[in-house]
Amino acid sequence: MGAGSATAGMHAELQSLKIFRGKLEKILIHLRGTEADPQRVADNHLVAAQLGANFPEVDSLHGAYNDIHGQLKTLISLLNDQIEALSTAVHAARVGYANVDEDLRARMAAIQARTHALYDPGLDPHPPKTAPRTPPAARPAPKGSEEGSM
Repeated sequence: MGAGSATAGMHAELQSLKIFRGKLEKILIHLRGTEADPQRVADNHLVAAQLGANFPEVDSLHGAYNDIHGQLKTLISLLNDQIEALSTAVHAARVGYANVDEDLRARMAAIQARTHALYDPGLDPHPPKTAPRTPPAARPAPKGSEEGSM
């Protein structure tokens, strides 16, 4: 695959993410002003006492609510990060990595670190079969041929 087709592929992925974000934004606009408004949900965090008292299901329901609430906030953050990362990658593919300023490089590194920190293989429907790739700079020096290496 040539550099031009790789850039075009990244641009297509970026456009897909932007379309997806646009659809999410339309849903959020529709919810604005209702009890389901994300800002209201974020500001008015549910407490267990609001669900009832003296029965064990309250704790389960409250725990599920907190899990979903946290996952939605993480999803929004990751989506924004991925759009920014793809935008930067498309820019870098056009101008060459050597011509990308240090601020953008640092921002990409921060996005990558945050993405790795938030990754939970238990939630991944297609987890990697092997350990995640380590960037070349962080890899130890090779020690000959090891089982399972390519």
